[in-house]
Amino acid sequence: MEPTTHAYHQWIEQLLNEGKTVQVPVYGMSMFPVLLPRDLVQIQKQPFEALKIGQVLIFETDGQWIAHRLTGKDATAGLLFTRGDGLPRKDTPVAIGKAKGVITRVVRSRSPLAYTINTPIDRLMVWWGPWLGHLFFQLGKAVVKIRLCVTPNK
Repeated sequence: MEPTTHAYHQWIEQLLNEGKTVQVPVYGMSMFPVLLPRDLVQIQKQPFEALKIGQVLIFETDGQWIAHRLTGKDATAGLLFTRGDGLPRKDTPVAIGKAKGVITRVVRSRSPLAYTINTPIDRLMVWWGPWLGHLFFQLGKAVVKIRLCVTPNK
């Protein structure tokens, strides 16, 4: 019997809370072209004070775990501000309690840009995001359409 997504998230969160580094797959296109579906990343829990602008934050919203770039934080309000590299808009602010960890390492990716995570390029992506997000969003939609056209039905 396969565990439910909720149980899986609880198990991963428990490991993170124990200080372990956890390896998980990426789903979705919101971080295109930096991260792609089926990429493999390592995540680790970090305290609010250690979070750096530009890091890729893992947080929970509506029962889903999301990996988006940290663009700002407000210690007084306990909020984190994020944006997917491949999205045209910022996310709704995230309460610090919803943060699960940050990507510390890309284990496997088909995108050469994935290996820019945790380099000075992270900070540049925060500033380029408002412009590149629109471009990446359109490119991501095109990639999905092309994949649908060339992938045979099983």
